[in-house]
Amino acid sequence: MNRLLFRRARLLDPESGLDACGDLLAEGDRIAAVGGDLAAAASDSERIDADGLCLAPGLVDMRVQLREPGAEHMESIESAGRAAAAGGVTTMVALPNTDPPVDDISVVEFLARRAREVRLAKIHTYAAATKALAGRDLTEMGLLSANGALGFTDGVQAVADALVMRRVLAYARTFDLLVLQHPEEPSLARAGEVSEGEIATRLGLPAITPMAEVIMIERDLRLVEITGARYHVAHVSTAAAVEAVRRAKGQGLPVTCDTAPPYFALNETAIGDYRTFAK
Repeated sequence: MNRLLFRRARLLDPESGLDACGDLLAEGDRIAAVGGDLAAAASDSERIDADGLCLAPGLVDMRVQLREPGAEHMESIESAGRAAAAGGVTTMVALPNTDPPVDDISVVEFLARRAREVRLAKIHTYAAATKALAGRDLTEMGLLSANGALGFTDGVQAVADALVMRRVLAYARTFDLLVLQHPEEPSLARAGEVSEGEIATRLGLPAITPMAEVIMIERDLRLVEITGARYHVAHVSTAAAVEAVRRAKGQGLPVTCDTAPPYFALNETAIGDYRTFAK
């Protein structure tokens, strides 16, 4: 059996709360031992000197645009899988904005088959909340969930119509499904390129008010009160939105949210000299 010893790594395990320097011994596909110094017990193993680098369970990226099928020139399952594996991401969940979109069982099955063929990162998918991501007619959420879809969203665009969103949440509640929303009121954000403020005015760029985010979230939270469905806000970027979610959780609503490094590490000043790489 192949034995591999990682020496002097920073060992991280969110499940147990472990955050300490030490060694880890792997035998085949199993972790055989974790400890401060395992050199003597693993004298016959292959060794990797981590020298303080982090050794942790594989990361999960819960919002990925794979673009296969239909736009493989932008990102394919294979290219995304290689990038993920290089960065320690072992599981990805793909948005449904492919061509055709993930609004039918056949596309869910296609993605599962391609992931098995590529054999890199594990790939799951969300399915569309509305057919063709058009924001009107609901998909067969129950059937899509039964065939592997982990949640329902219209991807990088919001479900704008309040009545349609209420129906999505009510349908999801029946099967205890998760609904994810792109939190941006479309009529306030349409054609916008940068956050509203001095930078947008100085550069002459069409702007988006930060209120577009919290307006959409607060509308949806009222619908969650009505339906009781599980609701997740994607890539939150404003303090007002965080506070709205915090209040909803305090009321006992089944609400969660996420963010990403660009939203807490950058703001509009990063593009002050038309530095488009920071967009």
